[in-house]
Amino acid sequence: MTARLICVGASLLGVAVGSSLPVASDQQAEAKSEPVTVINPVSNATPVAEVPLEIAINQFPSGYQGRWAKSLDDCPIGPDHSENVISLQGRLLKFHESAGTMTVGKRMTSKTIEAEFDFVGEGEKWTKSIGFEMSENRQKLTRTDQDSGIDYHYVRCPKLMAG
Repeated sequence: MTARLICVGASLLGVAVGSSLPVASDQQAEAKSEPVTVINPVSNATPVAEVPLEIAINQFPSGYQGRWAKSLDDCPIGPDHSENVISLQGRLLKFHESAGTMTVGKRMTSKTIEAEFDFVGEGEKWTKSIGFEMSENRQKLTRTDQDSGIDYHYVRCPKLMAG
């Protein structure tokens, strides 16, 4: 009996609340049932603003990893055999006659990173700070030597030549 009274009370409460709500006009009801078309407000001509991230990293983000060359013609040649090719894999940056291991890195924006590397090559060891900037389409990479400020430009090699 108590359960029945609770159910009746809840029904009456629902009717009372429902009757006090405003009724939608026919025009509002039609608007709710029509499909909504979303228009992309960002055009391809308008670059998206970079948001500072400054996230600590200890390896290259996945979008940076792979083989990069001065031109697509250089891609078939491995970084061990050409000064025009570099390889970014995990923490390792491979050049023609040296390799650097990332010791400290920072993702500055979604397209830029800065890192310090411990290099070995030709019987020597040294530390170098390098910045990397990815193009909008992620097919070009600019490497900046932080000490000299010199920029080096690369294109992404096909995935089959990743290392």
